Amino acid sequence: MIAHISIPARDPRATAEVFGRIIDGEVTPFPVVQDAWVAIARDGSGLGVEVVPDASAHHPGQGQPDGRAADGPFVMPWETQIRQDGAPQAASGFHVAITSKLSVDDIVAIGAEKRWRAVHCERGGAFDLVELWIDNRFLVEVLPPKGSERYHAFYTPEVAGKMFAAPLADEA
Repeated sequence: MIAHISIPARDPRATAEVFGRIIDGEVTPFPVVQDAWVAIARDGSGLGVEVVPDASAHHPGQGQPDGRAADGPFVMPWETQIRQDGAPQAASGFHVAITSKLSVDDIVAIGAEKRWRAVHCERGGAFDLVELWIDNRFLVEVLPPKGSERYHAFYTPEVAGKMFAAPLADEA
């Protein structure tokens, strides 16, 4: 289970509000990173989508834990340091798939509102989803209810694992 994800965006608040709609969550500032926002699902799953300014980058912390307890929304020196000193990326190999109670039409409409590419896709007959391209740069696959059901039936070691391990047509 994914606990939370972090994604860069040109407008972190507006993007967090989109995710709040998708995951039926509350949206609030995320004080760990300057100008960041987070959407936290209301369903008790613990799913959060942290949206950081698009020039944010993770850096390794320094040293080792010294026994101090972190009490507050900040990180200790040995934990990841998130600073806005990176370059905004044009594209990324990272993506995430999340489920939503929203319909395909609702998800596509959100993309249209933001002027982001949002397209309903069928993944090889196994399940369907909406490719939602945040800022037209970062891929988030949003599975509507039926797509989510089909995904969970497919994405098991017994089903997907066997399909993925099958020899390719030109290898057979």
